[in-house]
Amino acid sequence: MPTVSAVPTPYQIFRLEKTAPYSKRRFYELVKLYHPDRHGYCCNIPHIDSLSPDAKMKRYRLVVAANDILSDPARRRAYDHSQAGWSDHPDIGGPAHSGDSRMKTRWSGFHDNGSAAKNATWEDWEKWYRRDEKAAQTPVYFSNGGFVFLVAFVAAASAIGQASRVGEHKDRFAERAELVHKECNSNLQQRRNETRELSSNDQAFLRLARQREQGTNTYLVGTGPKRILIDTGQGKASWSKVLSTELASHNVTVSDALITHWHPDHIGGVSDLLDLCPDARVHKHNPAMGQLEIGDGQKFTTEGATLRAFHCPGHTKDHMAFVLDEEDAMFTGDNVLGHGTAVFEDLAAYMTSLQRMREQFSGRAYPGHGAEIEDGRRRITEYIEHRHQRESQALYVLKDAKESDDGSDDRWRTPMEIVKIVYKDVPKNLHEPAAYGVVQILQKVAKEDKVVQSEDGQRWQIAAETSSFTI
Repeated sequence: MPTVSAVPTPYQIFRLEKTAPYSKRRFYELVKLYHPDRHGYCCNIPHIDSLSPDAKMKRYRLVVAANDILSDPARRRAYDHSQAGWSDHPDIGGPAHSGDSRMKTRWSGFHDNGSAAKNATWEDWEKWYRRDEKAAQTPVYFSNGGFVFLVAFVAAASAIGQASRVGEHKDRFAERAELVHKECNSNLQQRRNETRELSSNDQAFLRLARQREQGTNTYLVGTGPKRILIDTGQGKASWSKVLSTELASHNVTVSDALITHWHPDHIGGVSDLLDLCPDARVHKHNPAMGQLEIGDGQKFTTEGATLRAFHCPGHTKDHMAFVLDEEDAMFTGDNVLGHGTAVFEDLAAYMTSLQRMREQFSGRAYPGHGAEIEDGRRRITEYIEHRHQRESQALYVLKDAKESDDGSDDRWRTPMEIVKIVYKDVPKNLHEPAAYGVVQILQKVAKEDKVVQSEDGQRWQIAAETSSFTI
């Protein structure tokens, strides 16, 4: 039979489901039972009245500690993942926690000096708990004449008071706004400092660390001694040094490497990885010799992280993204970038992949290049809208093409001629890569019978049967 600690969890203390929102009502009820100011009182609950003052104090501290965890979203996430803030509580013992080196945390670490949990009396708690209660009201009756007189008196007094206070409030408004502004900035800075502190301590809920090398992002995912690496960079010596330092500083290794696609800036560091971690397994869709296949929907797990592979061709045919279940986030590879737009081999396949990628997650996007994207789905929607816009612009150029003055058919356009109209504000040195994107657009709409291609394959015009369509 497994050994069970006698100490309940914060959720058990408050009779709260793990996914349920937190309410302080149960907290106030328990404080009323166990607060030190109430140790001499009888609550008419035998199993509580029979407790010693020391036992009641221990329970009171556990109630306060559980409230501190569940009322703070960041601390609650940390607890849900690794019991942070609870397993190291000095009042928690039992087999589940014996021998834990983290038991060095002092009680004072749970509350600052101004915490009500340390300084409030029972009367303070009672007033706070009943702050929203209203006393029973007794009706007061007036005669009609008296009521009219009262209304007139109140209106006159209010008018006089308002007139005298207008100037005072006008002077105070700017001062109060400044105080509120300073308080908001102070609170924001405090939150940022707390986040930095948690990150620097490598808390359990910090699931990934990113390293950039020459514009290519690689990601270490997980919290345990074995991590998963997403992409390997270009193969620069500096990247290998950064990875080695990162692994050594956390005393971890790479068990598996997941490659998003075949481009050299994503597979170039495979050999360097294997030099550092000879036992690492390299996974890729359509793998090279010595690599393992990645299937659509395949899951990769390590301590603190679960990744689900998602095949999304477009940028390349073998392109894979990975959904991080713990954050409802996606590693998007080069299909979606942190800056600018992506290039693609097949526009039709790319558009389908973007639509499907958008339905796989609802959180952040971690791209192959550029900064993290806070709202990944929104960025994908912007990509889709941008591609529709470029397609419409190219079709308008062909639709507006006219016959020449001599009656010859001059409605054919080359991709570069379309670029010079659609991308007129783009520097000329970027027209050639833009022309490649226009060719992809034309090939897509040709499959949809919206345009036709000349026999020499160099020019395009709007299809006759769709020359009057509405875009």
